[in-house]
Amino acid sequence: MSRYIPANAETRDFPAAVVIAYCFEGKSGPAYVAYKGRQGKPARFLSFSSPDRRDRHLSNYIEQQTEFEELKRSNRQTGHGLAVGEIVFATWGYEQTNVDFFEVVRVPSNLSAVVRQIESETIEDKPGSMTGKATAKPGQFVAVAKFETRRACGVHILNGGTMRGRMRKWDGTPRRVTWYA
Repeated sequence: MSRYIPANAETRDFPAAVVIAYCFEGKSGPAYVAYKGRQGKPARFLSFSSPDRRDRHLSNYIEQQTEFEELKRSNRQTGHGLAVGEIVFATWGYEQTNVDFFEVVRVPSNLSAVVRQIESETIEDKPGSMTGKATAKPGQFVAVAKFETRRACGVHILNGGTMRGRMRKWDGTPRRVTWYA
């Protein structure tokens, strides 16, 4: 998809925010179209009553995007801070709450960790309640579990993949689970 660049538009590049904006005079007044990164679809396409309002709005948008990019860079450089043997967990589910526990088996770098799923024990709150708490069993790996390399998303946080969401360091407290049928 190619980007729409208005005729006679003034190009404004903001590398810190990873944004490029094109300011122009539209049919309804001063306007701008802004693109984030390599996207073909505009992140912003707005018109205003005056050039001053347009510039203030664009300035606020650039400020927000710059802060967001700085946070992303900071998280990438911080690393996960996990060590071999520590337990991480992922909570997921739609109509029920599932908890999977993983043990860190290798730390290739501060930005990635290799994990493997471990067994857990679930204790039901009361018979028939379909709710309970799950705790990890360190060192007891799930028989069919494979080694998974995960990237850091912050301190003590790993990317859990598409199904699991984020994996967080387990503090040892039982995690709430629910089920049905």
